[in-house]
Amino acid sequence: DVLKISPTKPDPEASRDVCFVNAKVVPAGEYASPPVAEDYIAAPLVGEVGAGPGYLPEEDIKSWFLVYKRLEAIRYRRNLIAVEIGCTSYSMQPTLNPGDIVLVDRDDRDVSRPGHMMLVMEPDSSGMVKRVSVKEKDDDFSITYYSDNAAKYPPVIYSLKDDFCDDWDKAIVGRVIWAWADVREK
Repeated sequence: DVLKISPTKPDPEASRDVCFVNAKVVPAGEYASPPVAEDYIAAPLVGEVGAGPGYLPEEDIKSWFLVYKRLEAIRYRRNLIAVEIGCTSYSMQPTLNPGDIVLVDRDDRDVSRPGHMMLVMEPDSSGMVKRVSVKEKDDDFSITYYSDNAAKYPPVIYSLKDDFCDDWDKAIVGRVIWAWADVREK
């Protein structure tokens, strides 16, 4: 009281571990030149989707992925997003597993060839990764979403007219062109 000091509890936020980073890190070797920024594209990681039902919160960017744009699968593509396969999504195994991250080209929505892996929407607006097959039927299209793990997750068939109000944008987001996998358990 004489010194006009009052004891306080330590701030729990201040007790975090500190990580010091050496600013003079060199890539891959002493004489290697650094990467050229123009050779990369930053794709937003927009959230989690299911290889079964999931969601696609494009307004919520979680992180960014740097993608080397000279890879054949990436070359000339610009409208890319990255999404994570949900932690309980097993329908695309063994190709995709929970925690894998896929890169989607939103400009490639061609479903004329069956079997392409696509980021699709269900009528309730949840996003998921599935293979797609489309058949024209009278004045409508029958859209089949099917899984690689078809024994446990059978195909689902939708009507473009009845289920998606005759709007392809409500059914197909884009084609999966690349995937990153967590290989620690493989």
